[in-house]
Amino acid sequence: MFDLNPAQQQAVEAGDGPQLILAGAGSGKTRTIVHRIGHLIAAHYTAPHRILAVTFTNKAAAELKGRLSDLIGDGGGGVVSGTFHALSLRFLRRYADVLGYPKSFQVIDSDDQRALVKRILKARNIASEKLHPSYLIGWIEHCKHAGLLPEQVDSQMWSGIDLRELYVEYQSQLKQLERMDFSDLLVNTVRLLREKSDIAVALRSRFDHVLVDEYQDTNPVQHEWLTLLCAEHHNLTVVGDDDQSIYGWRGADVRHILDFENIWQGVSVGIHRLEENYRSTPSILKLANAIISDNSERHEKVLKPTREDGRKPAWKVCNDEYDESRQVARFLQSRRDCGIAWDNMAVLYRSNRQSLALEQILRQEDMPYQIIGGVGFFERLEIKDALSFWAIINGCADAMHVLRIVNKPKRGIGLKGQEQIAAQLAASGMRAYEWLDVVAAGHAEGVAKKLQPLAQLIVRLREDLESMPDRGLMAVLEQTTYIDSLQSFGELEAESRLENIRTLQNYIEITMQEDVTPIEFMDRAALLQSGEENDDDADTPKINLMSLHRAKGLEFDTVVLAGVEEGLLPHQRALDEGDTDEERRLLYVGVTRAENALLITSARQRRVFGDMHFPMPSQFIKDLPEDVLHRDTPVISKPSIGMVHDSGLDIGSSVSHPSFGEGVVLELEGNGDATRISVEFERVGLKRLMLKYAALQMI
Repeated sequence: MFDLNPAQQQAVEAGDGPQLILAGAGSGKTRTIVHRIGHLIAAHYTAPHRILAVTFTNKAAAELKGRLSDLIGDGGGGVVSGTFHALSLRFLRRYADVLGYPKSFQVIDSDDQRALVKRILKARNIASEKLHPSYLIGWIEHCKHAGLLPEQVDSQMWSGIDLRELYVEYQSQLKQLERMDFSDLLVNTVRLLREKSDIAVALRSRFDHVLVDEYQDTNPVQHEWLTLLCAEHHNLTVVGDDDQSIYGWRGADVRHILDFENIWQGVSVGIHRLEENYRSTPSILKLANAIISDNSERHEKVLKPTREDGRKPAWKVCNDEYDESRQVARFLQSRRDCGIAWDNMAVLYRSNRQSLALEQILRQEDMPYQIIGGVGFFERLEIKDALSFWAIINGCADAMHVLRIVNKPKRGIGLKGQEQIAAQLAASGMRAYEWLDVVAAGHAEGVAKKLQPLAQLIVRLREDLESMPDRGLMAVLEQTTYIDSLQSFGELEAESRLENIRTLQNYIEITMQEDVTPIEFMDRAALLQSGEENDDDADTPKINLMSLHRAKGLEFDTVVLAGVEEGLLPHQRALDEGDTDEERRLLYVGVTRAENALLITSARQRRVFGDMHFPMPSQFIKDLPEDVLHRDTPVISKPSIGMVHDSGLDIGSSVSHPSFGEGVVLELEGNGDATRISVEFERVGLKRLMLKYAALQMI
């Protein structure tokens, strides 16, 4: 542990009981977790397989496992690690039957989930104009994030529709399909710990220590998952930073980390603060500390630099979004001229719609960029289709797999035909692949007869599965003419989709060499989170454009925070609700992504869905001390109205009115006592006033 600082070492060597490690941005939290696990093994003689490490993403789980392997050797020494969802799936593979599911249940993905919800709404004659499927899915997930089953939810009416009834129906149909959605994995694991005392005892006794990263991002069901699992031994180590809690909109509750001591009342709780930052320059950290210190409810901590200072962060006020984009491009080019690689730069924004002007200007300047956050590999249409075919020939398909491919390529089976097939399959009481054997034997009725050639092909292919490294993937796709059907997308698109299928084939072949069963492979596919889409020139370094939420956990030499202004950051929704703490944390996260150079931009006017808006600078930065932020004097674009007005006011000037508050000057007409002024006020909108009586003050 020679490379740990004193605070890290104290956290690593802490004894039993609940431990709260408050890890500031860039403070080496992963190193601390890994060394704590190593210390539990080496000094406390805890068996590695009795330590559970929980993460939020597969990427974090892989990094943790890699570092454990480096420290302990032997592939991490047998420490059990994974995401909440992966670990829940592992538990449920053993105990799902006590909840009425087969142990071979499968996980429904977002596309199939949407298709199921659409069918439920259609069966009840509920048009999407009245209740959009996305809204219903979001509401159900909100209930599950809170750990609420259908019977625990109060009746919730929406446009005369009882959402609770639809939740009941959705869960019923999922169970009939022998599927769980991702939230079910957590909810059902909590059910095991809540309701099944013998299983709860078995799960709790399985581990002596539980450690969890990014604890500030836990939602209520994840929080209960952890506390129930540690209810006997209390050996729960949580690592997180309340200042980086930015996912309240998807159910995360910052109170879990703020109230950690109260949650474990009667038990001695260790609290450790990691404040030494190894990422950013002192000037960037000074700005970050100044921003976050104004939040009311937080654990007190101050990021402390460990590096020499560099350039002071700058705030540039631009005329509009295109001027902003040109200033951003100029700044990034200057960093490139200093030898910084394009892919070590990032432009972060609050709303994805901000990328449009940036893309246009970066294209004009011939500067390479990529937007981070595309469709995941296993969410692509051709991959979902291919996996459905593959699951059928490998005997691990369900009804949704069959329904996905019954008309691919087209066999003259429309939506009504698919409904008939679904009804026949449900009425048979058989598993999907077993029912297809019946179809192959010629015992199908009605529209299902059209599936007989496909079913017979599947039966033939099953005989040779063991001799095919990809267990029949390409054979079924070629012999069903699915590969040929991709040509309908056009040459380039077809080539891209075929390339994706080839990638899937390679992945299957490699995975099958690990003696993984087909159903285990489908589990991996369901849990795997893909990275960004790659272009043909994927090896070419590019500037990274992404949302602030997407940037959490990343770091770059150079960062631009675009659109830091009222209505964007903080977002208008937060302003309307009167709670901007999470928005301030979001800005703090953005600032602390930067290692050496940081530019913050605002626009005096910005087009939003075709309308011109005149935002005020963000409350988070406009009143900061002068010494933490270099402020560039903006150059204001003026319309062709002749000379500057004799009042001293100018187009774009910021003014304050005793009743209307702060605003921006849009227009000046006339001179002297006859001068009329148009001002866009932040609170009350556009007002036309006689300047003589307006009592305006320059800001």
